[in-house]
Amino acid sequence: MTADGTSQEAAPPRGKYRTILLFGMPGSGKGTQGAVLGKIPEFVHISMGDVFRKIPRMGRIGAEIESFTSVGRMVPDELTYRIFERHLKILELQEFFVPDFNTLILDGLPRSYAQAEGLSPLLDVVQIFHLQIRDEKLAMKRLRSRALLENRLDDMKEDVIRRRMATYHDETVKTLSFYDPSLVYNVDAGQQMIDVLKDIVNRLSELKRGAAPLIPTPEPAADAVS
Repeated sequence: MTADGTSQEAAPPRGKYRTILLFGMPGSGKGTQGAVLGKIPEFVHISMGDVFRKIPRMGRIGAEIESFTSVGRMVPDELTYRIFERHLKILELQEFFVPDFNTLILDGLPRSYAQAEGLSPLLDVVQIFHLQIRDEKLAMKRLRSRALLENRLDDMKEDVIRRRMATYHDETVKTLSFYDPSLVYNVDAGQQMIDVLKDIVNRLSELKRGAAPLIPTPEPAADAVS
């Protein structure tokens, strides 16, 4: 409660960034949803995949990133932290990200339990959206469509796609166990993208009003996915 009697949201712990995480297998639409949410003035979207891809490959760091991503492997944690913190600092210096006002929307980070643990002193995670697709063929179809559209030839290779799917199941899903289950909100990402966005926005609106408790939702039924 402020001095004039109006209410305000509790500030995150000093030194931490208020954050919403997007989780989901490759092709679930994390980047699409994050990019749309990032257009809202309150939110700043950071896709670590995009951050990695925009680093010039002729440099030392770019070449190191390429050696992992080109074969579907995860970028090592130490390098990931360094690049992420540098990117945040650049956004702050340019005033594209103002921690007292903006909430981070992160996709592609953290991608492992160790990363979640390592980033815990930096991030105040207030909500996690887990975009779920039961039909992996649908996710793979989306990946190939995106690869053609964006000229991302690595996503066209069958072995690379399979490896990325395996990484999601073996590593990324485990990351959720680091967080309080009440923060996780499951979303059926097999829907049309506009309907996925509607579910996310409705949840954010509820949280903004303080009208809904932070409780996990049931996983989408297998026959609900087209």
